[in-house]
Amino acid sequence: LPGMAVLAADGAAQLSSVSCGSAGNCSAGGPYYSGSSSNLQAYVVSEVNGTWGSAGEVPGTAALNAGGEAEVTSVSCASAGNCSAGGYYRDSGYAIQAFVVSEVGGTWGSAEEVPGTAFLNTGEEAKVISISCASAGNCSAGGLYYTSSEKQVFVVNEVKGKWGSAEEVPGMAVLAADGAA
Repeated sequence: LPGMAVLAADGAAQLSSVSCGSAGNCSAGGPYYSGSSSNLQAYVVSEVNGTWGSAGEVPGTAALNAGGEAEVTSVSCASAGNCSAGGYYRDSGYAIQAFVVSEVGGTWGSAEEVPGTAFLNTGEEAKVISISCASAGNCSAGGLYYTSSEKQVFVVNEVKGKWGSAEEVPGMAVLAADGAA
């Protein structure tokens, strides 16, 4: 990928997810090891009219990723230049937190912790596993989080470009009574 040689100076990178809004208009993401810090960082890259741009660190993850481990796990594009991505990062307390980020009109915004996961994630590990967009700015994401005693799953919606609050998948506590969802 263009730009990856600069980002991953030690040569270690992975592509986790790719999605296309139309032919020749795609976005992708994954993790790479930063040559300067040896930290795992999250990147995104976009293709416009058949030409891939330069891979770059997900905007905003440098501030979130104080613990040195971040990854894009899923990307979904509703249309050309309108995508959302999700993944995880390790915060300054060394807990793993879920993040989302949206691309609007070909420009990636700033990553944010999935709203509501701080309340759910008492076991200090949350990750976005999958994301899907029906139209620009209207997406849903799902992932996992841990409480002090069990693993659960969450869903969260983006409506008109604004992410709502994550919630435990309704009914899952009954289905996964043994504490493993």
